[in-house]
Amino acid sequence: MKKILFYTLLTAVAFTTVSCDEDFNEDVAAPQTWPQEEAITLPGFSAASTASVDLASGDSVAVFTYTAPSNLPEGTTVDNFRLEITPDGVEGAKATTVKASSNGKVASVDLQKIIEDNYGKRPVERTLNANLYANLMKEGQASLLTCEPIAIKATPEAPHIASKYYMVGDMFKVDDVNNGWNAATMKAFNHSDKDVYEDPIFTLMITTTADNQHWKIIPQDNIDNDDFWAVGVLGVAIDGDDSMSGSLINTGDVKAAKIAKAGMYSITLNMMDYTYAIKEVIPEYYIVGAMQNWNADASKGKTCMLYPQSKMVHSYTTQFKDDANLKLWLGSDFGNWDACYGAAVDGDNAASGTLVGIGAGAAVCPEKGAFYTFTADFSTMTYKWTKLDNQEPKIYTTISLIGAFNGWDQKTNIDLKEVTPHNWYGSAVTLAEGQLKFCANDDWADSWGGTGNDGDVNVADQNSGKTVYNGKNMFAPAGTYNVYFNDITGEYVFQVVE
Repeated sequence: MKKILFYTLLTAVAFTTVSCDEDFNEDVAAPQTWPQEEAITLPGFSAASTASVDLASGDSVAVFTYTAPSNLPEGTTVDNFRLEITPDGVEGAKATTVKASSNGKVASVDLQKIIEDNYGKRPVERTLNANLYANLMKEGQASLLTCEPIAIKATPEAPHIASKYYMVGDMFKVDDVNNGWNAATMKAFNHSDKDVYEDPIFTLMITTTADNQHWKIIPQDNIDNDDFWAVGVLGVAIDGDDSMSGSLINTGDVKAAKIAKAGMYSITLNMMDYTYAIKEVIPEYYIVGAMQNWNADASKGKTCMLYPQSKMVHSYTTQFKDDANLKLWLGSDFGNWDACYGAAVDGDNAASGTLVGIGAGAAVCPEKGAFYTFTADFSTMTYKWTKLDNQEPKIYTTISLIGAFNGWDQKTNIDLKEVTPHNWYGSAVTLAEGQLKFCANDDWADSWGGTGNDGDVNVADQNSGKTVYNGKNMFAPAGTYNVYFNDITGEYVFQVVE
C-alpha cells in the first residue's frame, strides 16, 4: 500500500520546490515509534546543512534546511522529521535518532549528549554525519522519505577551563618582593590526570597563619601568555567576600575573596560551573622517622599521629630512642618527600626551631633516649622539644578498648599495638555503637575515659582530646576507626576510616 501511495504521489509532483517552515514544538509522534521500512527518495525532497552551531546559543538549534516537492496532492503532508546521527571519525560509534522539526531545528541537549558520549565535554567543534528521514502522509498512509546525508558541525556547551590554576594571596607572603601575589609564591591546585572537561575539579590545601587573608586565582593561560593579571583572573563580585562557598567570576570588576580566620583549609574549584567551596579542616599530621623505620607507605606508615592541641598546634610524647629523628607529613601528603615539614638544617638537635617545607631536614631530639614532647605550631611555623619531668612513666603490658561492643568482657578486649613507647595504635578497628573505655593489662586498675557522666564524651563530636585517668565511659557511634592513644598524656584520636 505504501508503494502504491508513493508512485501515486510521484506522478503528481512537479519538480519545482519550495522551502517549508514549522514549529519545532509541534505535537508529533516520537521517531522511535515508526516501524522500520525501506526509505525512498522523492524528486525535489532534499536537505542542506546550516552553518556551524554553538549549543550554548539556546534550547534548540537549526542544523538543516529542507525543500519539498510542490504541487503535492491535497491532503498530503511531509511530517515527523528525525535525524539519524553518527559521530564522524569515532570507531564503533552507534547511530542515534533524534527528533527534528521541519524548520531544521533539534534540541540542543540531544546533540550535547551525542557529542559528550563520543568526544567528551571539551568545547571544540565536532562533525556529526546525519541522515534525514520524514514521512509522506496521506489518508493514514505513510512512506518513509530520505535524501542525501548532511554534515552537522556543532560546538558543545561548556565554559573555558584552563589546564591548571594557581592561588595567589596574602597567606603566601614571604617578603615585600615575594608578597604572595606573584608567580614566585603562587600555589598550584591539584588535579587528576583526566581531561579537565571530564574532571573539572581542582583542589588545594592551604594554611593561613593570620586572619583576613585575601586571595584570587590565576589560570594557566595567563602564565603561558606571560600576562599574569590579564583577563581571565578568577575572583568574586564583592571585595573581601568571606563566604565559604560561592561563584567565581573572570570578567568585569573581579574582586579578591577572603578567608576570615587563621587555620587550615581545603579549597575545591568546580570549573564546569565556576564555583568554589572552602572547608576548614583539623589537619592530621604524622611523624616519619627512625621510630617508625622511615616508612613512607601511606597504607602502613601512618602509625605515629601527632595529637591535636588545637587546630594549629600538634604534639607527640614518647621516649625518643635510637636516632631520635623525625620529619612531619600532613596526612594528605603522606609519602611525598617534597611535602615534608622539618628542620631548616638536617640533624638539628636544638630545643626549638623553624618548621620549613621543601628541602626540610630531620629534627633530632636534644637528648636521645629521653622522654620528650615534640610540639609543632603551624600558626608560627615553629617547633620545640620539652623534656618530661617524669622520666620513668608507668609501663603497661597491654592497652585495649573495652565496651558495649564486646559486652565489657575483658577476655575479648580489642588490643592496641604499642608503636612507640607509651603510644598505642589500632588500625581499622570496627566498633558497634555504645560506650567504651581504654584499659591497661586487661584489668580495671588502670583505665581512661571521659569527664562528666557516662557517655558525655562522644567521639563523633570530639574525635580527639584528653581522657581522664579512671574516668567515665566514652561513647562511639558504630563505625570503623583508626585509634591512637598515649598512656602518659591520656591523649586519644578516633579517626574515621572512610
